Amino acid sequence: MTELVESVKKLGVMQNLTVIPQEGNPGEYTALIGHRRHAAAKLAGIAELPCIIKEGMSKKEQVSIMLEENMQRNDLTIYEQAQGFQMMLDLGETEESIAEKTGFSKTTIRHRLNIAKLDQKELKKKEQDDSFQLSLKDLYELEKVEDVKTRNKILKDAKDSREIVSMAQRAAAEAIRNKRYKKIAEMAKKAGIEKAPKEAENEMYSGKWDTIKEFDLDKEPPKKLSVKDDDKLYYLLYWRSVRIIRKHKNEKKELTPEEIAKKEKDKKKKQIKAIIKETDASRKEFICNIIAGKIDAVKNEEEIREKAWRFLLEKCAYLSFNSMIGFFTEKEYYSCTEEEKAEAEKKLKGLSYTHSMLVALHNAAKDTELVDWQGHYKKDSGETLKHCYEVLKPYGWTFANEDAEKVLDGTHELYEKEAENG
Repeated sequence: MTELVESVKKLGVMQNLTVIPQEGNPGEYTALIGHRRHAAAKLAGIAELPCIIKEGMSKKEQVSIMLEENMQRNDLTIYEQAQGFQMMLDLGETEESIAEKTGFSKTTIRHRLNIAKLDQKELKKKEQDDSFQLSLKDLYELEKVEDVKTRNKILKDAKDSREIVSMAQRAAAEAIRNKRYKKIAEMAKKAGIEKAPKEAENEMYSGKWDTIKEFDLDKEPPKKLSVKDDDKLYYLLYWRSVRIIRKHKNEKKELTPEEIAKKEKDKKKKQIKAIIKETDASRKEFICNIIAGKIDAVKNEEEIREKAWRFLLEKCAYLSFNSMIGFFTEKEYYSCTEEEKAEAEKKLKGLSYTHSMLVALHNAAKDTELVDWQGHYKKDSGETLKHCYEVLKPYGWTFANEDAEKVLDGTHELYEKEAENG
C-alpha cells in the first residue's frame, strides 16, 4: 500500500471507484471495485473520490464483477487465484467466459481450477511456509495425479517442494501401471483365467506356485493374451508385473524340520530380493526423471558429484562405457543390436557430467546383496547403499514404502535375527 498511498498523495485517485447504493440507507454507498484505492486515499488524507454508481444489480452480478476485477490483479497468490476462478465457475461462468473476462488463457484457468480441488487449508499452509518453497511447477506436477485424494495425501506428507515432485511422479507412474494391470486383468478374465487368491502373493517364493508368464507393467500390455496350459490358471499383480500362475504339482514327500526351516528361510530371502529389485526400479525411474528435466537440478551439483564418487569408491564400482550403455538398453552389451548400441551411446554422450555420475551410481547400486546365505542383514552393504540415497535426497528422493526402508536399514522382519552372544 505504501507506493499506492504516495501516488495518491501526488496525483490523487485517477480511476473511478464503482459503488452501489446501500439498501435502506439513502445516500450511503458500498464500494464494489476500488477497495485498495479507497484505503490508500484514507491514508493519504483525501476525503472525496470519483465514483461510478451502479444500480439495480443482483448479488450474483455484484460478486461476479468483484471477482472479474480482482482476478486481474498481479499480486494475487496461487491460492487466491485458484479460489477466485472456482468462485467464478460456481457462479455459472465457463472456462471460456472466464478467459474472456480476465485475460488469462484457458490452460492457466484449468490449472488453477485443479489447484482449487486440493485441500485448501493444507495448500495455504504450504504456501505460507517459506521453507517449503512451493511453486506452480510443483503444483502442475501434482496435477498429473488423477486421483484428488492421492494429490492431497502427497501435499500433506511432502516435507518440501522437491518431495511433492518426486512423490507425484511416482504416483502418476503407478496410476499408469494400474491402468495396464486392469487391461491385462480384463483380457485374463475373458480367457477364463481367474484372479489369484489373496494368499498367493505371500506364497510366490514358497514353491506352491509356478509362473507361466509375466508381463512388465512399465511396458505397454500385449494386444492379445495368448497363454495355454492344461492346468487351471490365475493372474496375480506382483510388484510391477502381472504374473500368470498355476498351483505347483507337489510330490507327496514329508519334509524334515530342517528342510521346512530352510524352505522358509529361502522364501524370506527371495522376498527381500524382490523388495530390493522394486526399489532399484524406482531409483532408475527417479534418475531418468532427473535426466529428462522433470526434476529440477540442484544448486550445488559439485557436492552431488563428490558424494556420488565417494559411493562409487566404497562400492569398488566397475566403470566402463559399455556397462553404462546398459542403463538405456536394459540389456547386456553383447546382446544389443548395433542400432541399440548406437542410440544408447548417443544418449550417454549427451549427458552432463552430473547425470553421467548418477547413471554410474545406479549401476553400482543395482542388485546390491543385503541378505547373506543365512538370511542375516549384511550391515556393511546396507551402510554403503544408504550413501547412494544420500546423493539422491537433495533431488527429493523418498522411498515408495516402509518395506523398502526397513530392508535397507536391516529392521525388516524378513531378516533372520542374529544369535545373541552368551
